[in-house]
Amino acid sequence: MAAAAPSSDQRLALILETQREILGAGEALHAAAQLIAARAQAITAADGAMVNLIADDQLHTVGVSGSGSGALGSRRPINGSVARFAISERRSILVEDCPNDSRIDQQMRAMVGDTSLICVPLLRGSEALGTLNVMRSDPARALNHDDLATLEMLSVVLTSAVARASESEARRAQAEAVKRFRTLFDSASLGILRLDCRGTTVDANPAMEAILGLSHDQLVGRRFASLVAPEDRGRLEAMFATLTSETDKLPDLELRCRHSSGATLWVLLRGVIEADTTCENGSVVAMVEDISARKRTELELERQAQINQHQALHDQLTGLPNRTLFSERISQAILRARRQGTKLAVALVDLDRFKDINDSLGHSVGDRLLVKVGELMGQALRASDTVARLGGDEFGLVLPELATTDALVPVLDRLQAALERPIQLEDLPIGIEVSIGIAFYPDHGAEAQTLIQRADVAMYDAKRNGFTHAVYDDAGHAYDVINLTLVAELRRALAEHELVLHYQPKAALASGEVTSVEALVRWQHPTRGLVSPDAFIPLAQETSLIGPLTLYVIEEALLQIRTWREDGIELRVAVNLSTRNLLDRALPTQVAALLERCGVAAEMLELEVTETSMLANPSRARAVLNELSQLGIRLSIDDFGTGYSSLAYLRELPVDEIKIDRSFVAGMVKQAGDAVIVRSTVDLGRNLGLEVVAEGVETAAHWDRLRELGCDTAQGYYLSRPMPGPEMGDWLRRWRAQATDSDVRQAPAA
Repeated sequence: MAAAAPSSDQRLALILETQREILGAGEALHAAAQLIAARAQAITAADGAMVNLIADDQLHTVGVSGSGSGALGSRRPINGSVARFAISERRSILVEDCPNDSRIDQQMRAMVGDTSLICVPLLRGSEALGTLNVMRSDPARALNHDDLATLEMLSVVLTSAVARASESEARRAQAEAVKRFRTLFDSASLGILRLDCRGTTVDANPAMEAILGLSHDQLVGRRFASLVAPEDRGRLEAMFATLTSETDKLPDLELRCRHSSGATLWVLLRGVIEADTTCENGSVVAMVEDISARKRTELELERQAQINQHQALHDQLTGLPNRTLFSERISQAILRARRQGTKLAVALVDLDRFKDINDSLGHSVGDRLLVKVGELMGQALRASDTVARLGGDEFGLVLPELATTDALVPVLDRLQAALERPIQLEDLPIGIEVSIGIAFYPDHGAEAQTLIQRADVAMYDAKRNGFTHAVYDDAGHAYDVINLTLVAELRRALAEHELVLHYQPKAALASGEVTSVEALVRWQHPTRGLVSPDAFIPLAQETSLIGPLTLYVIEEALLQIRTWREDGIELRVAVNLSTRNLLDRALPTQVAALLERCGVAAEMLELEVTETSMLANPSRARAVLNELSQLGIRLSIDDFGTGYSSLAYLRELPVDEIKIDRSFVAGMVKQAGDAVIVRSTVDLGRNLGLEVVAEGVETAAHWDRLRELGCDTAQGYYLSRPMPGPEMGDWLRRWRAQATDSDVRQAPAA
């Protein structure tokens, strides 16, 4: 039997008692909610009651009694319950027929079993805090308006309790948040500063103290800008000057700060705005990270980049501009000369007999001499001039702002005077001589490379003729536009490997055995087709390209030797050297490096020089040839008989073979004079212990006659035309098959 509902007086007494008990319970929200639910059920003689609080648009049941006990702790959407209507209408709702009322959450009703319900909104001003619900399951005892009025009075008590408890919860949450923040603040590895709107330190954590080496008391009350380096202080002060309550983002600042030890350190400051009742514009919480290590790394990388850039543009030994920077300086000077209407001189300076100094006094003395020469030239020239080292013993000069070509004369006089005086090294006075080639803008060219090429030609003329200096002569070196273009394209062709080698075999006249070939360079031009060497070799010889071209040919030949060796073919390869190669003291070292890099024995390489090339500078040529011979390289005198070398000079050279010029071989069958020269050359070679090779062997008659004379080797179209490396292997196999006959006469077709 259900309990009878209390009278009105009893209800009022219970409400007052409830109020006293809630006050006695303090600020425990859940305890108050549980007490209210129990009293609400008792006062209305209901079957159950529940107290719901609003949290994130959901109802959270925090107090239950009777049939509502199963809902404790549940959460459900406001929109799906009768609470939505009570809260939105801001009035209590009495539902007398729950099963048929659309406002009821039927899923919850099935769990509670109520047939009538009262839902009272808990309101604090305009804010909805939750609801107080009571339920009855007996339709005969449905809740009524008296019950509703009683619950509304009880809700006032509950609302007050919830408000007090919520405020208490908020205070506790704030205290917990402050405690957590303080824990993070004190234990953070990053420095944290609280700065007011004037930039004065309000608080600092231990990490900040450690970064600056200052205590908390030394930091608080101090303007942070006073610890920032003067060169960075303005950026920090500018940030605070522009700080307003509207500021939503502060810039990250990298600043130099002063440590208490006096050392400078780098910090990264990231600031955020926080509200501050003492500052109208708010204050700043700044995260401060010590980035000194990172900045040191960055500065070191920048320094290394500058060093790398300097090294890329300067000679490592002398510190002077290198060839790349030399070309850039010329281009810049051309632009200025064009604007000012002045002339410009480009000069190449080569030290004569520098190799002798290296050989006699050592490379360290030679290096010091190069440094000293660079210094002397720099002192003799104007501040606007450039002295560059282009490699080896070659220097370059850029002499701008000349009114006329004659204006160069006093500059050359000062230069020669500076270099005439002996240079004191190792307590020895070392005299030096130079060969200088000069080209003028705009007289001899309008581009840097053209002026360098023509100065190079002039320098070679000075050296060849024994002059101290020479100016480029248009008449003596007629470069038309096509040739100039070809020189530029040849430089590109070397870089892009457009030059190919063809090989012409040399066979022993006695046995027909082929053990060596001569490498002949061809240019596979992308638009001109196969360019004859006669079209570009002379141009290369008159410019600085002959050096790179020769090294290119030697390297390609060595790589082909290695390829043949891997295919079971052993062939020695001969490469031609020019006069300028023989004057290059660096050639033996460069060739030795190529042999090592390609993995080829020195005896597999043969270098051919002409008589006339050796006579240009006999002492220097002999020195270069001696070094090459000491490496184990075979040496051959090409076109023998066309020069004027003496037998005494020939005996001094470390040569292994002489080649009879093709002009004598061609006429030996019909002209007695040529036959005598060929016979004499063969006899001379035999007496000197040299192998004799006949060039230009084109017929069987030539072959037979040379064999009768005792000549060792033949080379010419009778054996084969020059052919690419891959074809040479096939040809050689056919030749060797035919050469089993001791009477070798007819070569197989190439």
